[in-house]
Amino acid sequence: MPSVHNFAAFCCALMSWTGLCNSVSAEVLSRAAGHNTVVCAGGSDTVVSIPFHRPPSFSAAVNGSPVVSATTATISHKSERALENGDLTNEPHYLQFTDGGARSGSVFPISSHDASSITVDLGVDDLAGVTDGDRFQVVPFWTLATLFPKDTQSTIHVSAGKLAPTRKTRVLFFDDISQGSGLAPDRVYFLTTDGWFRSDRGFPVADNTVVPPGKALVIRHTSGDAGTTFIPRHLVFHGDYSTRLKTQIAGSQDNAIALVRPVPVKLSELDLETFFSDSTSTAAGNRADELLLYDNVATGFNKQPAATYFKVAGQWRRDDGATYPVADDETIPSATGILIRKAANGSGSTLLWSNTPRY
Repeated sequence: MPSVHNFAAFCCALMSWTGLCNSVSAEVLSRAAGHNTVVCAGGSDTVVSIPFHRPPSFSAAVNGSPVVSATTATISHKSERALENGDLTNEPHYLQFTDGGARSGSVFPISSHDASSITVDLGVDDLAGVTDGDRFQVVPFWTLATLFPKDTQSTIHVSAGKLAPTRKTRVLFFDDISQGSGLAPDRVYFLTTDGWFRSDRGFPVADNTVVPPGKALVIRHTSGDAGTTFIPRHLVFHGDYSTRLKTQIAGSQDNAIALVRPVPVKLSELDLETFFSDSTSTAAGNRADELLLYDNVATGFNKQPAATYFKVAGQWRRDDGATYPVADDETIPSATGILIRKAANGSGSTLLWSNTPRY
């Protein structure tokens, strides 16, 4: 492993061929920045992700042990900076543990804070293993308005009005609540000159709709819309990142997610070894977990994943319907989405998959 400063230079060299640059500061690894470019074809769905995060608003170490109450936890911090009212709630933020602690990479939405502590929503998760001194950073979420600002963005065709016949580009969110496989997107948004709205009764304002890290979106240009380019940009996720994978007691469960890495990632570098069940053979009837990849070059609406991968005896295979070639070195493009289809595991538990970057 190179030193910190050499590693920064290494990142810059590595990222130059993917359109990335580097702005180095004292915290070199946390300041690698850049962009990706994704072509969004006209009259088609394009599955995209945001492999960058916004600049942190706050960072500190945990002071003592978190205080858990039902589905929330309050974390005291050791920073000399006292948080002022609204610092982390005037816009939505998340807390991410960093620097190799027991929960390094885990992300939790912030619900409130005072001067010396932060309260997060746990959902179905917990803070097992978090101890005094563990580091964390607090980062503003991407929202539809910050990702696609109405006055400056060029990816989304602006709708002339709110009614369906006047709408242009839609942004669709995958269903991350329902059980089962083959889940359709369950939330639709569109942009007008007045901002973002949700396609529901009453057309709720959606400027502050959160786009969580590690989630994929669908950009749908309607028939007749010209193609555009999506250029996500900002700071690189440099450390571990954890993603929750849902399962079912009976039946398969889809998890529409995205890698947070700004470079192509080999299947063998996903760190899925203990989170991905091997198939007993290449036969379709012996299939366990699958990883499905969307094709953004092919055009169409409601596209099904174009490539399916699975593992046999710890080795990745691609389902070509005949020879099932070894696929360890095949890559997932940056700034796209994937679908992990978990086979039934008899417990219906949620797994916490953690990935470490290779750059």
